Amino acid sequence: MGGAVRAPILVSAAECERLLSPADVVDEVERALRWDAEGRVAWPMPRSLNIAPDRWGNDYHVKACVLEPIPVAGIRLVAHPADEGSPVCTRLIVLIDPATSSPLALVDESWNYVQRTVASIALAARYLAVPGASRLAVIGAGRLARTGVRYFASQFPLEEVQVFARRIEVGEAFAAEIRSAHGLSAVAARSAGEAADGADLVLTATSATRPVLEEAWIGPGTVVACVGTAEPGSALAERSDLFVVDSREQLRRELVELFGEAAPEWVDATVAEIVTGRHAGRTDPAQRVLLVTEGLVSQDIALAHLAYRRALETNLGVPLAFGPALPAAGELLASPREANRWRS
Repeated sequence: MGGAVRAPILVSAAECERLLSPADVVDEVERALRWDAEGRVAWPMPRSLNIAPDRWGNDYHVKACVLEPIPVAGIRLVAHPADEGSPVCTRLIVLIDPATSSPLALVDESWNYVQRTVASIALAARYLAVPGASRLAVIGAGRLARTGVRYFASQFPLEEVQVFARRIEVGEAFAAEIRSAHGLSAVAARSAGEAADGADLVLTATSATRPVLEEAWIGPGTVVACVGTAEPGSALAERSDLFVVDSREQLRRELVELFGEAAPEWVDATVAEIVTGRHAGRTDPAQRVLLVTEGLVSQDIALAHLAYRRALETNLGVPLAFGPALPAAGELLASPREANRWRS
């Protein structure tokens, strides 16, 4: 690393959206998975510090790791109400230079979070689906579900999408949006079971704290991809032919709380093991695969660092006056020349 110490910058969610493409998001997710499988991510113990909930019903999570190949360290702070998908929340990442322990950036990951959440599960589904999977069922109609269609369409040759929302008019509007935005055949189903019937891929993206699927609805060969641990229900979790998660450690407590003490033993593999070939993954086209991902902070930090790097390259981001050996805010912003000196 070396060179002059830069002032850290604030990278906004809008700048992240401007600087990152869906392909970038998928690539960074996959890189982080491979680094993890290679033992090149340094994790804390425990993996997460949580307050859930506080007296106002909010959940707080602090996660961190060091990505040695970049290298960069990151600390992620999240605070959200009971509905984790709420746009009213705090999602921030502090990036740190491990060579100096100096701050590099504060990244608002409000946009990144939605992208990473569905990109990570769409990528994993691609590794686990039967060849030519083209029929997608989507349970939910919020931001994650809508963004999910975009990412599944980028990973699969989709031909047909069936969506289910609790209100049929919302589902119909969602289906119309899919037809317009993606040029796909899309219809609104009147039940989750109807949507899942005959699907090669099922994406559940809801705020539900109870199952939204029944095991009997899932046919041979289907990949069920859930962004919420409760969504598949215990019967599907136990009876799937292949149960894949992004982190055994991260999901262990939730699996026990939702499905019982034996549930962690139902897990067959992690996404990183599948992506790197350390686990064979699907071995029969009739296997029913359950995929549950919460997303890993390694992916969030990799994505935040890419946004930071591109912000520097394009002179975006707002300089921040904190950290050692940096000028005060008034000095930093005294003139464009001075501000640029601390960017270089």
